[in-house]
Amino acid sequence: MSTFADKMRQTWDENILFSVLLELTYSCNLDCSFCYNEKELQGRTLSRDRYLELFRELRDMGVFNLILSGGEPLAHKDFFLLGAEARKLGFVIRIKSNGHALHTVTARRLKEEVDPFSIEISLHGACADTHDRQTRVPGSFDQLIKNLHTLKSLGLRFQLNSVLTCWNEQEIEAMYALADKFEVPLQFDSQVTPRDNGDPSPLELSPSKAGLRTLLKHQHQLASQMQTETAELSHQTRTYCGAGTSTIAIDPVGNVFPCVQWRQAIGNIQQQRMQQIWQNNAELNSIRDNNAKARTNVLDQGGKATLGAFCPGVARLVSGDATAIYPSVHLRSKLHEDIKNSTDI
Repeated sequence: MSTFADKMRQTWDENILFSVLLELTYSCNLDCSFCYNEKELQGRTLSRDRYLELFRELRDMGVFNLILSGGEPLAHKDFFLLGAEARKLGFVIRIKSNGHALHTVTARRLKEEVDPFSIEISLHGACADTHDRQTRVPGSFDQLIKNLHTLKSLGLRFQLNSVLTCWNEQEIEAMYALADKFEVPLQFDSQVTPRDNGDPSPLELSPSKAGLRTLLKHQHQLASQMQTETAELSHQTRTYCGAGTSTIAIDPVGNVFPCVQWRQAIGNIQQQRMQQIWQNNAELNSIRDNNAKARTNVLDQGGKATLGAFCPGVARLVSGDATAIYPSVHLRSKLHEDIKNSTDI
């Protein structure tokens, strides 16, 4: 019987476009201190008609996942129209939101008109002081908690996402406890990245070694309780990840990237159809080759433990080389091995 892991291996190995992330807008009702969006992005934003046309193209290509992101996607003036059309066309719709605008009226409308498979909501701390410090909007934590109760009462599926920083690393256990209270998963990203325009200032909020160790230890304990298909996927495919092999990201002006982290434009949907960009694209083929080389390089230099810590998109952003293992990967890999081999887990 075919599993989800089997399906993902096929999409990666055969370059089948499976998931598309749309950055609808870089407008946002929060002002997160480590936001990577290039808010000064120049160009003509995609029109409503071009989005609707793109949806039909993606449907004809057999795309399964459609992820609506931002900025804050609900800030886009046509969000509900686009979401409803995507639902009508049969996509599995996921939304990445900061959750701040998901009050009762909006949340109910979201369920009725879009009915997303899942909403990924940003959590920046376990208390108002920490969360609001990172969003730079007073009251954002209290509003978020109120909205999460609303989503739960309406039966909307959601999970919490967080970036580990030096400001919230003391609240890891409390943040997991908060997620448990709502009976939803919490997914941490342990890597603070430069902005898409290369500005390194967000790196000042990178977590400490002790904070990373606390998070990795907690994740190791969770992983020991369940066997994930992701781990199986990581060492059985020819590529490192799905970037440019099964996934793409599209920014508000139509630039197409291998993924949200790998900011190397391979085309623009205001100039070409998606099918044209996806097939017979020399630049995309080169990216796919680098993706495969990255996996080989990571295994040769760091072994399996390094696979989970490495991102070729971040590698390119940090070093200019998508196959180069950057310093924080070595640190996270070493911490992972230390935790795995310790007797105090």
